Amino acid sequence: MRRSEAMNESWAVRIRLKEDVSEILFPLFSRAGTRGLAFIEADSGLEVLAYFDAPQEVAWWASEIRHAVGEAGFADDCVADVRVERVPAEDWASRWKEGYKPFPIGRRFLIAPSWDRPQETGDRLLIMIDPGMAFGTGTHETTQQCLLALEEYWTGRSLLDVGTGTGILAIAAARLHPQARVVALDIDPEACAVARENMERNGVGERIALFCGALDDLPEERFEMVLANLTADALAGLLSRFPQRLEPGGVLVLSGLLDGDEESFWEALVAKAFRPLEVKRGGEWRTIIARYEPSSVLCASGSH
Repeated sequence: MRRSEAMNESWAVRIRLKEDVSEILFPLFSRAGTRGLAFIEADSGLEVLAYFDAPQEVAWWASEIRHAVGEAGFADDCVADVRVERVPAEDWASRWKEGYKPFPIGRRFLIAPSWDRPQETGDRLLIMIDPGMAFGTGTHETTQQCLLALEEYWTGRSLLDVGTGTGILAIAAARLHPQARVVALDIDPEACAVARENMERNGVGERIALFCGALDDLPEERFEMVLANLTADALAGLLSRFPQRLEPGGVLVLSGLLDGDEESFWEALVAKAFRPLEVKRGGEWRTIIARYEPSSVLCASGSH
């Protein structure tokens, strides 16, 4: 194939899912270097298209996808089909936009892509998100649960968004309470670049401190709320660090958990001086909300 022909083509990995387990696959897509994702609702479930510049091996993708789904505790048959298709390069960008329309979340937020900005928003706060190579358009249950927790539990002093992705949660915080201290963190440079673009697009670039790196690299600081919308494995690895990032009485929001993960996380949180407040549920996904109360542990230990 001539170079000019190759530059005019992309490859799409098309995955047909019987239930929406797409968030489990996000780390796999990211590691493989996807240019973007498309989500197509169908009567039989959900189709996910991941676009790439280079040819893809269908056997490798089928194996990796089923392995990821199995590791997360889902049945193998929730992946109905995996294919690789060659597509015109100019088609992929328009295709993934097809199903992304403005939609409300909770009482205050209205999420929209920049190419479909609503003329009227009423009393809702408009958040424009273009995902690019990062994940988090607001359509997934975990992101929506975090936005609801932000709306219900945060009073607007300070907030840390761990694994900010597109920046949607940090942007929502900055729009909800413009005077608040908002810090966004992501370990992925691509995600940081996308988050920065979205922050500027929403006019909150100067209100959000964006750090690209690990949680341990962040300067020492405590927050009124910490949001972490990650995978269960990533959350488990960070659990011991969250108390050092929260004010006494601060609220921790852990999202990206699957049905059945709650019990082990509850036990670990209680052992670290957290008081459970709520579990938000949506499909197979769970979000834990807990308050950090170190004084209760001190009182309990002193009574023995």
